Amino acid sequence: MNIMEINRKKSEPAEIIMVKGRIDAQNSSILDEYLKEAIESGSEKIIINMNEVDYISSSGLRVMLLASKKVKLSGGDIKLSGLKPFVMDVFVVSGFNNIFDFYDSDNEALSDFIK
Repeated sequence: MNIMEINRKKSEPAEIIMVKGRIDAQNSSILDEYLKEAIESGSEKIIINMNEVDYISSSGLRVMLLASKKVKLSGGDIKLSGLKPFVMDVFVVSGFNNIFDFYDSDNEALSDFIK
């Protein structure tokens, strides 16, 4: 069983979504629901903290891409923080490093949103 935990917190001016575990075909729909809920509730600036993400599959990438497209329609953006090297490799190999901005920490991503 692949357990994934997700927590949300507001940290002006963004909402931070903290993901823990694996983002794969079995549970990417959970992340999809969290992201949709955040966007539909008006969050236009979202940081996905991936400090504790051990793995991401193509279905996880698809969820993030769709959320990114949706939030950009309203002038917002999704930034990613704390990716482990092997998770970052998945984004680079898939070309998603051209779609998302990556940061070492939530504070760095927040600072970029404030600029």
